[in-house]
Amino acid sequence: MKVKLLLSSIVLVATTAVASPFEKPEDAIHYRQSAFTMIAANFGDMAEMVKGRKDWNQDVFAQRAQYISQLALMPEEAFNVEGSDKGDTKAKPEIWSDWNGFTGKLTKFQGDLAQLANVSSEGDERATKKAFGVAAKNCKSCHTDYKFR
Repeated sequence: MKVKLLLSSIVLVATTAVASPFEKPEDAIHYRQSAFTMIAANFGDMAEMVKGRKDWNQDVFAQRAQYISQLALMPEEAFNVEGSDKGDTKAKPEIWSDWNGFTGKLTKFQGDLAQLANVSSEGDERATKKAFGVAAKNCKSCHTDYKFR
């Protein structure tokens, strides 16, 4: 009985995860822009600390790193919505014409941010700044290739 209930739950979760929450392409665009806005706000605060323009606070930095490591997982599904390449978006057509390149960079960015969250939680400022630099470099390369300014 417990096994059947567990299997039913897994199937339900898997089916739900595949379903798109977006009714219109504009919903997908808004969703991914919102996720990227939150990533940018947290990333910007962290950059200010790394550059010395803001007092270093390892706890706050680690919290922001944790936030963006989770937020970075969100946008990909919103790029996979038909018609979301049109409209009020700064996404370049290369996202869809070079899907493997785009998702490869996004996956690397997600991995970089997970590493940054792990490193920053350990409390080593120098290692945290180094991990931040790696993530920032990848972030910038994706903007260059896949985002209009």
